[in-house]
Amino acid sequence: MVLTAQAPPPAPTIVGLFDARKTALAKLGDRVPKSLEVSGTLKGFALNGTFHTWHDGNLDRYDEILGVREERTIRIGDREYAQNPSGDVRQLKGLLAHRQTTQDFIDSGAFLNQPQYTTLVGRTTIIGGRDTYQMRVAPPDGQPETVFLDATTSMIDRISYTDEDGATTIDYFDYRSVKGAILPFRQVESNGDHDYDVTETTMGVRVNAPIAAAVFALPKSTQIQTDRPLTVPIAERQGHYYTAVSIRGHDYEFLIDTGAQGVVVDSRVAAALLLVPNGRLEVSGATRVGGLGIAELDSIGIGAATLPVRVVSILDLRTATGGAFPIDGILGYPFFAAAEVRIDPDKMTMTIGKPGSLDVLGSKFAVDVDRQLAEINARLDGVDGRFVLDTGNGSELLIFNPFMQEHPGLIPYAGHAAVSNYGVGGSMHAIGLTIDELDMGPFRFFNRYANVMLSQSGAFADKFDAGNIGMATLRNFVTTFDLANGAMYLSRGARFDDGRYRSVIEQ
Repeated sequence: MVLTAQAPPPAPTIVGLFDARKTALAKLGDRVPKSLEVSGTLKGFALNGTFHTWHDGNLDRYDEILGVREERTIRIGDREYAQNPSGDVRQLKGLLAHRQTTQDFIDSGAFLNQPQYTTLVGRTTIIGGRDTYQMRVAPPDGQPETVFLDATTSMIDRISYTDEDGATTIDYFDYRSVKGAILPFRQVESNGDHDYDVTETTMGVRVNAPIAAAVFALPKSTQIQTDRPLTVPIAERQGHYYTAVSIRGHDYEFLIDTGAQGVVVDSRVAAALLLVPNGRLEVSGATRVGGLGIAELDSIGIGAATLPVRVVSILDLRTATGGAFPIDGILGYPFFAAAEVRIDPDKMTMTIGKPGSLDVLGSKFAVDVDRQLAEINARLDGVDGRFVLDTGNGSELLIFNPFMQEHPGLIPYAGHAAVSNYGVGGSMHAIGLTIDELDMGPFRFFNRYANVMLSQSGAFADKFDAGNIGMATLRNFVTTFDLANGAMYLSRGARFDDGRYRSVIEQ
């Protein structure tokens, strides 16, 4: 008997895997529906809720209700809008728009016919022992995502994408064909912390049924209620700016914080106001921390103006900040989305009005608000980066670890002293040093005192931002935030100092 070596099976290729998927879909009777309506249940954050999606040609809508929190996205042609739980509506133009470009590329099946935008990573086993081919999909103008294609069925078992300080995954199960529409009847979204996974279970599907045009009508965005711009005093403590607010006839002091994605009420204040927390809450600050949940609250008074908020997050702020800051609450993104806000550190005042109502003052900056943060492009020692404008941070500049890893040697920090930096989630280790130059549009700053954050998780390990530009830099300006219109204006303040003559401090 003569034994001959068997040739190994040919290595899989993207084209071969895509052809196998096309064959599998054809066997299931795959047909692109003219219209599609899907509804079902949600479970996550210790809450139960519902979801509902509509698709009709180039129109899409997705509603999610989980406890007292309601969110919605609407797409009209190539424009996509998101409505947050406070009712603020924003058009996605930045990071999330790029992510949606990739998701559309995958969902529509277009990626199967344009294999040049997909790279095969390898074969791997994921949750439930599913054997998959892992591939990176990166279409033009899209944010790269990873697709896990089932090695047996050619169905998509998982999609993964970079999100904040890690990866978010969506796992798909129980595929069924309904009149040619092939859908997963269960999917699980996770950021890796499984206590906060959200499970979506499909209960109803309607294919090619009429959908009323009103379904896709764009809702009006929440706006602050005031008949004219008004000016209120602000106070400064430890480099942070606060303003007086009123809730249900009680007076409090809230931090003014463009770096917070929601309106937050301290648990002590919530108890006094009889606000009942709903579900569980996860907050990404210095670390990921859990909160008591979210609660319904109709509005907050700021001077003579009324800010509709609908829902607030409940968090033990004193414990979450390690006792560093006695805070009653935080005015975050929903405040800045509902109002145009001008902060004047020289006069120690804040002027607020409806979006677009204040006189233009200073140089205009485009602001990306996709992630319910104020993010701008700036330059650090000659390198372009994306920075969060963070009025809730008292530092001049924070630099995030992922940016440092991406640009090794840009800022040598070996040998510099370690410092502590405080935020929601407590203190974290950082390296204090002086940065030669920070450029913001037409403004150039020198000898910036910065903290290089060593965090591997939390908001200060964000993979998309280079860092935070804090209030110690912004206090050089009269700053006007018009986030509803994706804009910010900077005008030199009376105490403007670009730092060129300041001493370099070895921290």
